[in-house]
Amino acid sequence: MKKGIRYLSLALGAVTALTLAGCKGKDKKPGQDGNNEAVSIFSRPTVERPATGRKDWNDVDSFVCYYGSLTGDSEKDPVNGGTAERALDVLKTFDVAIIHSSQLFGDANAKALVQELKDAGTYVVSYISIGEDDGLHVADGLGENGYASYYIYENGMPRMNSSWGSYFVDAGNPVWQEIILNKAKTIMDYGVDGLFLDTLDTVDVAYDTMGGMADLVRRLDEELPEGTKLVPNRGFTIFQYISQYVDGIMFESFSTTYDNDAGVFVDRNESDMEYNQTVACNIINRVRRYDYMPVFCLDYINREEYGYMPQNVYDNAWTYDFVPYCTYSRNLDICPNPGVKPKSARGSLALSKLSDSTGETTLNGDTSSANLAYVGNELCTVTVDSTFVGYSGAKPLTDGFIATEETHNQMNWATESWASENNNRKDHWIQFTFASPQDISKVNVYWAPDGTGSPTFYSAREARVEAFIDGQWTTVATYSWKKGEEYLTQQQLTVFEFDKVTTDQIRIFQPKGMGDATSSRTDGVETLFTGIMWVCEVEIYA
Repeated sequence: MKKGIRYLSLALGAVTALTLAGCKGKDKKPGQDGNNEAVSIFSRPTVERPATGRKDWNDVDSFVCYYGSLTGDSEKDPVNGGTAERALDVLKTFDVAIIHSSQLFGDANAKALVQELKDAGTYVVSYISIGEDDGLHVADGLGENGYASYYIYENGMPRMNSSWGSYFVDAGNPVWQEIILNKAKTIMDYGVDGLFLDTLDTVDVAYDTMGGMADLVRRLDEELPEGTKLVPNRGFTIFQYISQYVDGIMFESFSTTYDNDAGVFVDRNESDMEYNQTVACNIINRVRRYDYMPVFCLDYINREEYGYMPQNVYDNAWTYDFVPYCTYSRNLDICPNPGVKPKSARGSLALSKLSDSTGETTLNGDTSSANLAYVGNELCTVTVDSTFVGYSGAKPLTDGFIATEETHNQMNWATESWASENNNRKDHWIQFTFASPQDISKVNVYWAPDGTGSPTFYSAREARVEAFIDGQWTTVATYSWKKGEEYLTQQQLTVFEFDKVTTDQIRIFQPKGMGDATSSRTDGVETLFTGIMWVCEVEIYA
């Protein structure tokens, strides 16, 4: 834990704009001005396990994730055809063992078993869900239809995660926070080293709960015993806001995933892998350059492939300085040991897709003094309501580069454009705040392209420009994809012209569910991307 280290401002409870870019010079690249040391940290040497005691936490290079009984066998039917080993003995061979808390609650000897693992040199981290409830509960009864106040509601009922049958919660709710803190303290009483924090991705379902989630992680950091290790599972959207409170992160399904239709594990396809690599570099390793912590990479392989496939998965994770582990059980009720070590160059790709290290881009937008939004003119700051995971925030909106069909590079999706979270129940917006009032009569919005070859331009179905006048937002121009019976689709550029207004704040506003005008569809039909506002560049003129 990092008690006392508080270098990020987290006044997130009532904040909706979580990404901000200044309309001024770009950041320097890693490796400049003494950052070489931060870059090279990913190629750190491996450390041998001591004869007694344990490695330093940041030196761990093996882990296992096992939700079965601590007194059970490691495999029901060993892949290698040998005799099943005692699960506890297999766990001892790893630097870190992530176990399920339910196995502690149900075993009278749990404390002794945990201590046995620790004495063997293994850190023990136990599961707890902090963003979902495993069943419907009344608790304080102050929610809709008499249920607990901490649920996220939809149509009068707690909203369910259909994949697991659990229910999404607002992690900032004080009733929920006390439940989690009490449960966390109970788990820690078994002598474990830390907590594996699951279901942080609830913030992607309800973005306005992100401040509460960050606050809950902060409280766990501050109120649990000194030295407690906190390791979130994924939670990439919120990672940069909680990194100071946690001691690692899990990247589950980095190289492989489960095909529900076929009922087997499969390799990530090219686009998924590209996305995961960008998240690895642009979110996780961006933070780890200056706040190093281990990343645990859990992947799944089919049983019949377990004898030869883990090596490739281990090597891929290791190039990003991720500690790998593979299993063939989706339920994690076994703990096989693949018996391999990474052979690739550690950390060699750790920053390969970092947005501020991708090289210079030839500017093709308006970088003159006439464009009040251009970053180089240093006239304003830009805030957005949210940012889709993996994107670099608001910076691309004013950088002077417009992604056209000719200039678009799909490899640079994280830096060419800004995309909001995908939420059909929420308005999205881009706001420009000027240091002094400006006369404004025109706004150009360049919508974002996606895809290779002939990319799709994700223009909005509806959007408007609003100016802050006399203490309130006033609509000054509107756009709709419908023009009579004609549908205007895939607009690369939408020009908003209006009578001159004088204001120090102006924003482009997309009403909820009004994204994705990619084809002529019946009004009101929800598509995959109607919940996203997707913009490449904005220009503002007097």
